[in-house]
Amino acid sequence: MSIVQPIFRHILLPAFETGWKRRRTFRYWRDLERSQWLSAEVLRDMQLQRLRRLLTHAREHSDYYRREWARLGLDARDIRTLDDFVQWPLIGRQTVRANRDAMRTGGRLITKSTGGSTGEPLHFDLDFDSHDRRTAAWHRGYSWATAGPGSKQLHLWGTRLDGHSAALLKDRVYHALHRRHIMSCFDMPPGFAERFAAALDRQRPDAIVAYVNPLYTVARDLELSGRTPTHQPGSIVVGAEKLHTFQRECIERVFGARVFETYGSREFMLIGAECDRHGGLHVTAEHLIVEIVDERGMAISPGEEGEVVVTDLTNRGMPFIRYRTGDRAVAGFDRCACGRGLPLLRRVVGRQLDIIRTPDGRVLPGEFFPHLMKDFAGVQRFQVVQEAADSLRIRLVAPAMAREDRSRLEHAVRSAAGPSLTVRIQDVSDIPLTGSGKLRLVVNEVAAREAA
Repeated sequence: MSIVQPIFRHILLPAFETGWKRRRTFRYWRDLERSQWLSAEVLRDMQLQRLRRLLTHAREHSDYYRREWARLGLDARDIRTLDDFVQWPLIGRQTVRANRDAMRTGGRLITKSTGGSTGEPLHFDLDFDSHDRRTAAWHRGYSWATAGPGSKQLHLWGTRLDGHSAALLKDRVYHALHRRHIMSCFDMPPGFAERFAAALDRQRPDAIVAYVNPLYTVARDLELSGRTPTHQPGSIVVGAEKLHTFQRECIERVFGARVFETYGSREFMLIGAECDRHGGLHVTAEHLIVEIVDERGMAISPGEEGEVVVTDLTNRGMPFIRYRTGDRAVAGFDRCACGRGLPLLRRVVGRQLDIIRTPDGRVLPGEFFPHLMKDFAGVQRFQVVQEAADSLRIRLVAPAMAREDRSRLEHAVRSAAGPSLTVRIQDVSDIPLTGSGKLRLVVNEVAAREAA
């Protein structure tokens, strides 16, 4: 560790976050660093007590939950163990979209939005204390990969697509304060891999932080060209998309550092992350209850695949209680050899987004599209289909979308895709689900035909 990192970690960043912004992030982070070593039994009891308080708060202050639970005859006082929680109903994106105002409990709120892996943009709210707590959990998870606050980082990540100059300047200042050099994975023209390797050697970061598929594409291109970066970071943190074994192996081989997988969402931020034992994903159990359930909302047996359902124990401004994420994972919350009492999620298998490739060599990660669409409130659902090497069709369920927003959306896609790809926007009344009940967000039919 260089002498610079402790200065940022213990002086400059706390002065900014705690002193200037009046946030409690660093205090909550210290609390999490201690609580991760509590026993699994103590952590479960902590979850139970916090769950009871959350349910009582939601019943007293949320019109939606009070109405629904009264109709079902549910009472928080009946929760004696976490197993009793399965009686509570599941909610999903449609629930939030239709009842957002009624779900709120009052107070000052932060508005967030997400495109998500389902292709249905969602707008929701959280209170300021919850925001500080989830940021603290993010710091802890990244610290397991020695990529916590104060570390110098090279990011291959999504960037602001439709920002004003003031917002872009604010982003640059913020990232500079946190020692982050940002490279956009939404702008990867031919030769980008060489540019990334040059930036890695020039910046000499402690860690790389990246979307999975863009970093894998860079690593593969570098390996094929025989280019080996001189600088080897201490660690590589990946997220946003499912990490496959072949991708992990290639990335580690090219960059000479261990890969740490993370799993999260805009609704909850960091849900789970790997520690240095790489035996699974530690769940942020102090803040979240994570269940793997069948289609009826019942817990499934260890080793089986089911849907990820999350309850946020900290967001009291707009509670998310038994929220269906749309992601799928393998059940089984084993213990980790590291000694932490945090439950260990075996494996996340969902959120696999296709990559769009253009005839002139550009690469658009699947995550580009939900990242873009989340900023267009008129889009109810969308699907991107690459029908041919030079043709892209975007299906939109957006009956109330303004003409200027449609033009802005089309311009953003064309700018990223380049001139060699024909982009066509198609208005549709609905987008059919697959046989398994999922909506495929990005469908690369060219790649599917080549793999057949």
